[in-house]
Amino acid sequence: MGGWKDPVNMSVSITRAPDGIKPPPEWRDGYVAMLLDYDAPAKSWSMVATYYYCETWYALGRPIPPYIEYQSVQGSPWKRVPLEERLIGREANLLTGPRTDGEPDLVTIADKEFRERSSGRMYQLVLRKWGRAEANFCDLS
Repeated sequence: MGGWKDPVNMSVSITRAPDGIKPPPEWRDGYVAMLLDYDAPAKSWSMVATYYYCETWYALGRPIPPYIEYQSVQGSPWKRVPLEERLIGREANLLTGPRTDGEPDLVTIADKEFRERSSGRMYQLVLRKWGRAEANFCDLS
């Protein structure tokens, strides 16, 4: 995110899930994946993504909160759904600032934390609305 213009896709693959939990298929889209969650009672995976370019956000009608949620129930294909209230305020748990040339096989916790501190607040947690710093990112009028 941020090292190239017009990224085509970002992707997240779950290679192993806990016993008895079916992993979702690979998630792939042009947004910045930032939070992965599993809801055990619903047997549902949720992926929260946001935008890197304002044009992308504008094209989708400038949704507030500025995030997109996808769900995969029992390994079904990812489907876009309205952002669930339970996910607002949650901290990002996926690697922010992915490298344009791909990631190494092992990214240390220290490297992940450094990248997180270096990213904007809108990529660190699922905000209900953008604050002043985020408002300067895109024209909110």
